[in-house]
Amino acid sequence: MVSRQVLQERRDESALKDGRQRTGNAVGYGKTEAAEVDIHGSGLYLYGIIQDDQEHRWSLKGISGATAIYTVRHDGLSAIVSDGASKIYETTQDDLLAHNLALEEVMKTHSVLPLLLGTVARSEAEVRAFLQKAYRPLCDALEQIEGKVEFDLEAEWNGGEIFQLIDEQDEKIRNYKEQIVVTGKRLGVEEQVAAGMMVADAIARQRAQFAKAVEAELKPCSELVRSLQDRTLQTVFNAAFLVQAEQTKPFEEAIYRLGNRHGRILKFRYAGPLPCYSFVNLHVMMVEFQAVDEARKTLGLGDHPTLSQIKQAYRKLAPECHPDRNSSDAKAKERFEKLAASYQLLLGFWETVGGDSSQAIPLTQEEVGKTLVVISKERRPDFLGV
Repeated sequence: MVSRQVLQERRDESALKDGRQRTGNAVGYGKTEAAEVDIHGSGLYLYGIIQDDQEHRWSLKGISGATAIYTVRHDGLSAIVSDGASKIYETTQDDLLAHNLALEEVMKTHSVLPLLLGTVARSEAEVRAFLQKAYRPLCDALEQIEGKVEFDLEAEWNGGEIFQLIDEQDEKIRNYKEQIVVTGKRLGVEEQVAAGMMVADAIARQRAQFAKAVEAELKPCSELVRSLQDRTLQTVFNAAFLVQAEQTKPFEEAIYRLGNRHGRILKFRYAGPLPCYSFVNLHVMMVEFQAVDEARKTLGLGDHPTLSQIKQAYRKLAPECHPDRNSSDAKAKERFEKLAASYQLLLGFWETVGGDSSQAIPLTQEEVGKTLVVISKERRPDFLGV
C-alpha cells in the first residue's frame, strides 16, 4: 500500500521542526514550538535562496497575507521574499502552508535553498548585506543541491499483519504457542514476560530486514539517504532521499514496486519532490548584539577576535569545563553546554562575515547590531536567547 502525501492532505496535520519546516505531517523529526519572530515595523519575510541575478515575481499568497513573492538580488544570488508583518507565529498552519507552497513553486525552475519558517529581515538593504556577507557558504550549499530534490519515505506496519507473518516464519514462537495449547497451562507473569520478549525480538528482526530491503530498492535511484526520527512505534522505516531531478520518475516507480511487494505487511507514505530540507547543512537566524556579546565573554575574548583565537579559547576552556572533570558540580553540564553554544554562535558569525583565520572580526554593538547569520545545522545554538 502506497500513499503519496500532497499539500492539501498534509494541511491539517501538525507541523514538524528541525531547522527546516514542511507542510503538515510530512515525515521528519523535531518538536513543534510556539516561537515568535518579532521585529519593530514592517519587514521582509525570507523563504529561501536561489542562484539567479534576474528579477522574479510570483503571484502567490505569502506569509501573513502578502499578495506577491519576489526576489532581492546581489551578485548572482537572490533571496525569495515577501513583504512581512512585524510578528510571525511559526506554528500557524496557513503560514506554514504558504511558506512551503512558495518554495515548491520556485523549485519548479530553480534549485532552492530553503530557510527556516520565521526568518525575517528589516529591509531589502539588510537582505542584500546578508547575501554579500554569507555569499561563500550560501553558494557552497546551493552547489551541493543543484539539480536535486528530496523525497521523504515512511513505512509503517499494516495493522496486525506483522504478527501473522511472525507466526508463519518464526518456528520458535510457533512451537512455544503450540506447546501452550497442548498442555493447557496458564502462563504466569514471568512466562508472559518471556513470551512478550520473544515477540518483540521477532518484530525487531523483521523491522531490520524490511528497512534493509526498502533502502536497497531505493538507493540505486538516489545519491544520499538520511535517517529521520521514527514518528510512532509502528514506524518501520523513515528516511529522506536526495534524488537527481531526472531520477524523480524512476524513484517513484521504485516506491510503488515496494508497495506491490510488501503491501500486505507495510503501509508506505511518501512526500516529494521537495526542496532539499534534510540535506542543507545551513541554518539562517537573526542574532542580536547581546547574544554575540555574551558568547564573546563566555569564551573570554576581546571585541575583535580572530578565528584562530575563537578556536584556541574553546579548546582551552572545553576540557576545564567538561562534566566528566567536574562530576561533583551539578551545574557543570549547563556551563559546558553554554560554552559550546557560545563557540558555535561565534563560528557561525565568523563564517557569515568571512575572511581568513588571522583576520579579526568586530563584535562591537555598532558592527553586530541585529544581524542575519548563517550557522551549520549541527552547530545551531540553543542557548544565549537565540
